[in-house]
Order: sequence, then C-alpha cells, then structure tokens
Amino acid sequence: MSERRATHPHGQAALFDRWLNKASGNIEEWGVQDERTLLLAIQEELGELTQAHLEANAEGGDDARICEELDDLGALLLQLHISRHDCSLSPATERSEGGESDAN
Repeated sequence: MSERRATHPHGQAALFDRWLNKASGNIEEWGVQDERTLLLAIQEELGELTQAHLEANAEGGDDARICEELDDLGALLLQLHISRHDCSLSPATERSEGGESDAN
C-alpha cells in the first residue's frame, strides 16, 4: 500500500483542491444544503464507492471509478462541514434560504 501511495500521481494538496473545486461547483449549483440532505447523499456515495471497489477488485471493473467516487464523497464531506459551520468556500458563496436546497 505504501508503494502505491508513493507512486500515486495526485498529492494530498491536489486531492484536496480537487474536492474543494467539486464542492464549490455543487454549492454554486444547489446552494448550501441542509445536513440531512448531505448525509443521505454521503451514504449514497459511500455505497457507490463500495460497489466500485468490489467491481474493480473482483469483477475486472474500472479502477478509475474508485477515484471518481472518492472525489464525489470527498466533496460532499466538505459540503457537510460547510453546512454544519455556516461557512463558505469563498466570499462569493452564500447560504441558501433556510439552509434548504432546490436539488432533488
């Protein structure tokens, strides 16, 4: 595992930046969502990550899908932090009315 980390093309800063950019895009599209909505989305993404891992390791699935699902999950975790602490990723990000989202 340490060998994989050493040769991985994405450093921790790049990874965090990618998640932060994805979270910013999500907030721009849907506003700051309430905790319940985000927790449900996190649960869904964790299931998709688990499925991607199992498929990649047992069924010859695409290993890149694991990274995609991790990115989705990482962004949602940042969004949950923002929602819980009433903060933003940038000065331009504003909290939506009542903390609710128009997203489905």
